[in-house]
Amino acid sequence: MNIAFVLAIFEFSLPAMNLIFWQGIISIHQKSFLEALAWEPRVKSVTLVVEQTISDYRKNMGWDVPEIKHVQLIIAPDKKRITEIFAANKNAIHILGGLCVSPMMTNAINAGIAAKAKMGIMTEPYDREGIKGMLRDIKYRYLKIRYSKHIDFLLTIGKEGVNAFTRLGFNTEKVFPWAYFVTIPLPERVPDMAGKVRILYAGRVTEQKGIYRFVKELAATGNKDYVLDIYGDGPDAAKIKELMNENSLEEQIHLFPFQKYDDMLLKYCAYDWVALPSTQKDGWGVIINEGLLNGLKGICSNICGVSWAIKEGENGVTFDWHSEHSCGNAIRRMLANESFWPAEKTAMWASAALTGEAGAAYCLQILDNVYDSGSRPTAPWLAEQ
Repeated sequence: MNIAFVLAIFEFSLPAMNLIFWQGIISIHQKSFLEALAWEPRVKSVTLVVEQTISDYRKNMGWDVPEIKHVQLIIAPDKKRITEIFAANKNAIHILGGLCVSPMMTNAINAGIAAKAKMGIMTEPYDREGIKGMLRDIKYRYLKIRYSKHIDFLLTIGKEGVNAFTRLGFNTEKVFPWAYFVTIPLPERVPDMAGKVRILYAGRVTEQKGIYRFVKELAATGNKDYVLDIYGDGPDAAKIKELMNENSLEEQIHLFPFQKYDDMLLKYCAYDWVALPSTQKDGWGVIINEGLLNGLKGICSNICGVSWAIKEGENGVTFDWHSEHSCGNAIRRMLANESFWPAEKTAMWASAALTGEAGAAYCLQILDNVYDSGSRPTAPWLAEQ
């Protein structure tokens, strides 16, 4: 008998899943993953419960509320409604977007415990820097003691997410590497006619995002065979303009306001590299996903969760702000632009590792491992291709 046919029969014989996600907003960065899950034959339904449709912070960055197809939406439920959701979905698997990070998430986990629900947590690492970071560490150690026995699995975003929650003492068998997964339109690449390395940055222009420090390192190379386009705004924009004037870089560096998200997606095809030089906690960094999917190479600091998806010297380079010359050396490798994968190979790798479809398949493999004795899966961006 055909092996593929037997596997198909086995797959469809497994119980259909009802999945309920609890998140802060209707996020563009979750849309592809949730839609891909909803299309999976083994998934009966996907529900998204959110505190609000969108935050002012995301509106100011050019986001709109996305339509998420084939996913049921529940917006801003009160405590009574949360209890009803758990009571009406006794066999569902609930995935909460953080451990007690808001009143809704706290009410949800407590209602889930009362209902003896199947529950997991999807979470970025928490910031451990400074006095506030120390207090957060105390808070999460308490939450681990209180809730860990009720949490079936954790989808921890980025390498630091895994480290943060295993460091708290969560069972390592319950902790899975996780990412943001996006499927985006891929316009035809625009060939470079000027022989310059074309670099894109999109996001807040703040110290936390490190773009001013990155520009300083770029200027220090003395190499002007590049174009850096910065899409965004923030307090460091004035410092970048001053640096441009001091170093006569007006032809190399250009600043643009935030773009609408869909408009921004159409710009990647005109670049060779995408940058994310964050200096402080950056849970993942979807801009790198989007660049890789378009065949761009990524340059980012190792504090970004997405640095885990960079294969050094192949689809990009990473650097460490705490190591002198690390950023400058990475920039020189970027400007040399040699020995890296061609754009087609980078895009092909990313389509198998970082799309919504890749995330949906990986999620189901995790749930099989947790609830049905399936083997522990390898994260798609870490798997051999």
